[in-house]
Amino acid sequence: MSTQLPKKVTLTPKQARHFELARIAAMAQGPFFIHYFYTEMVEWPTLDIDTAGVDGRRLFFNPEYLEQHSVAECVFILTHEIYHAIQSHPQRMASYRRDGKIRGLPYDNHYFNVCADLIINADLVKQKVGQINPEWLFHKDINGDELVEDVYVKYWKPPPPPRPGGGGGNQPGPTGRGSGSSGGAPPSSPPPTAGQAPGVAPRSLKPDAQAQASGGRFDELVEPYSDPVTGRVDLPSPGEFKEAIARAAAAAKAMGQLPASIERLVQEILEPQVNWRKHIRMLLTGRMGHRRTTWARPNRRRLVLNPIIYLPSKSGYGAHTVACVIDNSGSISDEELQAFFSEVGGILQDIRPKRIIVIWCDAVVQRTEEVTTLDEVRHVMVEPTPGGGGTNFIPPFTWLKENNIIPETLVYLTDMYGRFPEEPNYPVVWCATSDVVGPFGETVKIEV
Repeated sequence: MSTQLPKKVTLTPKQARHFELARIAAMAQGPFFIHYFYTEMVEWPTLDIDTAGVDGRRLFFNPEYLEQHSVAECVFILTHEIYHAIQSHPQRMASYRRDGKIRGLPYDNHYFNVCADLIINADLVKQKVGQINPEWLFHKDINGDELVEDVYVKYWKPPPPPRPGGGGGNQPGPTGRGSGSSGGAPPSSPPPTAGQAPGVAPRSLKPDAQAQASGGRFDELVEPYSDPVTGRVDLPSPGEFKEAIARAAAAAKAMGQLPASIERLVQEILEPQVNWRKHIRMLLTGRMGHRRTTWARPNRRRLVLNPIIYLPSKSGYGAHTVACVIDNSGSISDEELQAFFSEVGGILQDIRPKRIIVIWCDAVVQRTEEVTTLDEVRHVMVEPTPGGGGTNFIPPFTWLKENNIIPETLVYLTDMYGRFPEEPNYPVVWCATSDVVGPFGETVKIEV
């Protein structure tokens, strides 16, 4: 991990305006990326980096380099760097560098960055976000859905054997530049360079001299910064990261600009193949995360940074009302109830809702409780409740409507065999002990 940050510089009025125009254009063309940027990242102008870069938290850019490019190209650079952060490329790079290997092959930072750039650029070109410079890495045979590791292995070329009597190390690669050994590969085995991976598509427009000097790249992956005193790595926590991804996706979807490739990426981040309890935590955190926002007043910090872009501020509670419905028709075991309440208790502790409504229902609503503390949740869990009849999912939704309650999310634990209501105007998560999938909302399979 890096313990020293590049020196920050102050933008000239012209540079600040140029970058501001790029941010505004990026909001229109790639709202998913820019929303994540404003939530979890920090812009860091510096002359210590030739072009641009990212460490997972900071977006580094050389203002003199950006000045040389059109606003559309700056949009491409900006979203490209944010894409690196969303894909956790700096963290993955640091991990591979420590191991010295990637899928059994020698690891090289430069080549890893090349493969990552090819994938990101392919997807941004497909999404029509900004404008790629003709000299930046691009190849028609690589698409945005590929994994960096797959591309790394696919196009890896073993180093040539050392010449008799020659040292063999740090030989110039096909780009004409010394490949070096900074990526962890032994000096006697120079890793592939950009020229050995699929290169820049042949075009005849004006060249980007700095990108050409980097083998078609225009950025640097920087290892995440860690405080030299505390050792703490400055990155979003897993919960903050997933919450920011969920909110960025929701914002882009509301604007009708969530491309299929990004939607698949979001699903991979928010809904990996995990056990049902982790899945529930992921869904609820994404929907009601503990850093709830409100559009009733602007985010003062972001308003100061950029008065043109209005972003929501944080509200006092992570959520207002959460409804938990328990099917007590007899099909849910005590073990499942215990696990369910334990997980919900942990989620609610993280989210800090203003109130929690617990509803027990078989064919009718048997009991309701309103709780505000975890101790009350535990009391609800152990107190006997009448039930054991048939299953009907409609009564809890009717009860909420009759009592003028609109929860931010309703979680329903059930075997899914019963009558479903019409879809309400709030999110629903079905925790199913069977293979039946709910007609609306999210369905999570609970392994009994």
